[in-house]
Amino acid sequence: MNMAEPLQFAALRDEPMARHVSWRAGGKADRFYAPLHLADLSSFLKQLAPNEPLLFVGLGSNLLVRDGGFRGTVILMHSAELHAEMRDGRIYAPLWSTLWRSLAGLAAAIALGVPLGLLMGRTRWAEWFFEPLFSFGFPLPKIALIPLYVHWFGLFSLSKVMLVFTDCLFPIVLFTYHGARGLSTVYLWSAQSRGTGRVRMFWRVVLPLSLASIYDGIQVAVVVAVLVAVVSEMVSGGGGLGEMMIRSYRYGDVRTAFATLLTISLIGYGLYKLAQWLRGRLLHWHVAEA
Repeated sequence: MNMAEPLQFAALRDEPMARHVSWRAGGKADRFYAPLHLADLSSFLKQLAPNEPLLFVGLGSNLLVRDGGFRGTVILMHSAELHAEMRDGRIYAPLWSTLWRSLAGLAAAIALGVPLGLLMGRTRWAEWFFEPLFSFGFPLPKIALIPLYVHWFGLFSLSKVMLVFTDCLFPIVLFTYHGARGLSTVYLWSAQSRGTGRVRMFWRVVLPLSLASIYDGIQVAVVVAVLVAVVSEMVSGGGGLGEMMIRSYRYGDVRTAFATLLTISLIGYGLYKLAQWLRGRLLHWHVAEA
């Protein structure tokens, strides 16, 4: 749009910003607009040029505007109706998106990582082939794979689930591997002396005795799953709490941004405590060896 054309919404020209910012100081803005509803804001933004400089004020953003003013459009987010529309129920859909992406990727990592870790711990060829790959790849930042995963799996949920799966797979495999590899030979010899076959030994002896290590890996992966899902949403969009937080910061909605951050922290803490509680219920029989 040519900015010489008049906007279809009531935007003030050369408005002194000292009237609107918390510190009561600052020069004039080229254009100033105060929407009443989200629909007004959306329609107004569509009228602006793609490269129009924007500054959002309000919603807890205690901004300073220099005396020279702002060369662009300032949008004031002070309408009570607008606040209500932005708050009412909008947390639930992003919360669900982030949760199911985190849990789906975690479940897939457990389904593949536990058998693979057990195999690495009890068979020489699997240890020889996989252990260097996982030991080398574990410290690498998997977030760097976001552009590649977006290219392969798209912008939306599949790329996020695959990234969560990749990041959670490493701790689960390595914890399981070290748990299975460090088993006392006394248990294995005892089972072999009673005629236990290799497959039965794997599932009836190796797996139960490795459960504590497996669960350690899962507890680490639970928190990793939430963090990776949120960061991938922040970087590549596609909905979720991460995108909601970035959008809130962009529009100057500091309260919603910090509320989203607190929600993410509570989700991670809640899932970790749930995993800890389940460990006490499911592995109460386990006796750690000295």
